[in-house]
Amino acid sequence: RLLSLSSHGLPDEFCSLLIKNLRGNHFCALMTKALVYDHREDSSVGGGHDAQWSAGVEDLIRDAGRNVAPRSLFPFTRTGQSSGVFKVTHAQLVELMVIKVGSDGSQITANYLLDDAKVLAAAPPSEDQRNQHVTSAEVFGGVSRGLLQLHHGERAKNIWVNILLPYLEEVIPKIPISIAGAYFDAFRYGIQYSDSQSVLELTKWVVENVESSIWQSSGKSESTDDTETDGNDISTSNVGSEGFTLQSKYLYLASALLVELDAYHKSRGIHPWYTGKLSDSQLYQPVDDLESSESWRLIKEKLLPRLLSSIGHPYENCRDHISGCLFRIHSYKKRQEVQAGRNFDDPDVTKMVVSHLASVGGSNCVSLKERYNSLITARKFISYSIYLGDAKSDFHDLILPLLPMCFESLQTTVDSQSDIKDDVDPAIRALEADVFKGYRYTIAEISVSCVLSYGNQEDLSEVLQVVKSASKNQFWQVRQGAAHFLRCFEGCHKFLFTDSQSNVARGIIASLLADERREVSSAAMSALTGILAATPDEKVKVLVDRYVDIANRSRMKKRKKKNDHAPQDITEDEEKVRQEKERKRTRNQQTSVFFLCAAILAEPYDTPPYVPVAIAAVSKHSFEKSAPLGVRDIIKKCCSEFKRTHMSDNWELHREVFNQEQLEALEDVVSTPHYYA
Repeated sequence: RLLSLSSHGLPDEFCSLLIKNLRGNHFCALMTKALVYDHREDSSVGGGHDAQWSAGVEDLIRDAGRNVAPRSLFPFTRTGQSSGVFKVTHAQLVELMVIKVGSDGSQITANYLLDDAKVLAAAPPSEDQRNQHVTSAEVFGGVSRGLLQLHHGERAKNIWVNILLPYLEEVIPKIPISIAGAYFDAFRYGIQYSDSQSVLELTKWVVENVESSIWQSSGKSESTDDTETDGNDISTSNVGSEGFTLQSKYLYLASALLVELDAYHKSRGIHPWYTGKLSDSQLYQPVDDLESSESWRLIKEKLLPRLLSSIGHPYENCRDHISGCLFRIHSYKKRQEVQAGRNFDDPDVTKMVVSHLASVGGSNCVSLKERYNSLITARKFISYSIYLGDAKSDFHDLILPLLPMCFESLQTTVDSQSDIKDDVDPAIRALEADVFKGYRYTIAEISVSCVLSYGNQEDLSEVLQVVKSASKNQFWQVRQGAAHFLRCFEGCHKFLFTDSQSNVARGIIASLLADERREVSSAAMSALTGILAATPDEKVKVLVDRYVDIANRSRMKKRKKKNDHAPQDITEDEEKVRQEKERKRTRNQQTSVFFLCAAILAEPYDTPPYVPVAIAAVSKHSFEKSAPLGVRDIIKKCCSEFKRTHMSDNWELHREVFNQEQLEALEDVVSTPHYYA
């Protein structure tokens, strides 16, 4: 409470005893122990208990924390806290302790606090172990933030080298991976709003540890035995789970560093009007040019290439952190380009990342397992771009170039179309199934979450071209994914499409209606139903009339008797022409019938004049002599659905739209045959 009041103007003469105690080891040890005890509470819903304090002390802490605690905007980015147990008020308290003793005594107090934090980080298993680990992170966050506010320039460098980095070297390998989120928050709190020069030594330390520890691709092709390793490479065979855990920690801290560097550059010089009212932090913010920044040079020249060469990492947590770091490197540079009004770097970092990720699907220089792991990393990168990126720029720069790769990743070796042998490792098959399932979700996320409302029609046209190319892929899973994607994408952009773009989208769906795979044609029909439901009736009527004409001309003709044309009378060329005509008729029949069925299903509550016309046209294809089984089945399902939705309470109103011939055509399909028929 005294620290909070002193930060709001209480003279130092009232805090002389406090300042004296803050410079003593015993008092600092008691404070860290008290912070551990403050975690001893059960906040579960419907029960639990408060922290293990006496009632009076607990009230004082609550009052200081909620009423007179320093105002803070942490975290001030879209990336929230990673840990649910990290208490910002604890870090604030430690920060005020360090600041209150002044620049001369701050290093002594910081050393005492960090020594106690080391003991907490190495605590043996007990019921308080988690509380002790989290408190060590809170102490580090508060100490580092307080020291960075008191020391700048060369003194800040010495602080990192002599006090903070030795602590991290000793503690990070010891903490369990479950507490890494608390240190992620502590990192961010400690360097929040700090410029890149102030955290240069931290950047060097993070980059060096990532470079020295992270797994690297061996570059072996599929024909090479995965168990063979090179003595100079860091591979799966000589890195155990503990090694991967340590790599995950360093990548996690690198992500925290990039988040706050990006946040500093986004907020520099353009603070919102409410920042001064909501935050008491008075941080040193010198002018920092990204192109001349040594931190950016380390990230671009050392960290980025190492991350790109490790996207096939076998450990899931590391893949997640790698994709997050790649996105934040792009974001870090992009914000600066926007503020400066010009592009930086040659070659472009964004193009380097995107081109590398776009090529992982077709790479034959690595094993199947590494290729699938790389695809998973690319998918996580796309998810970061969707949910944390800017639709106006990041969709064009990140998502659109990777969209073809998303569709190509829907290919599967399990299908009979694949040339892969059947003796593939079951673990590889399971990994492939995860990739296939993940990219189906990713394509769905892109189709519904990315609304291109920023006025660039070229991006819309390019998306449609990608989908059109996917609709012609040899794998039916890719064609089905294209139909599902267009179903949602068309719905989100219906009023943004031009007439030509709407025609392209409808043409893609129409081409998939005649697909030989039932899964693809059904998905295309569902997509077309949604498109026609949002199309004006006048346009739908014109389309229905056109496809009715095609349907009437594409029915199966009666087979002539064998004696009419002897086999020897038909030449080979004539037979090829006849077969080609039959294939064309079959495609036209399936396309037209499916289109008309979609037009019928698009009106579940009304009966426009074109619906009876469509029903009369499709009913002619419901007989065995006029259409194959797949077409007849779709017609019966369509008319049964029409009967369920229309032939009930309001059937008399819908019936008025039909003439007698159309009613008889409907009855021919929906009526149940009986013995006396």
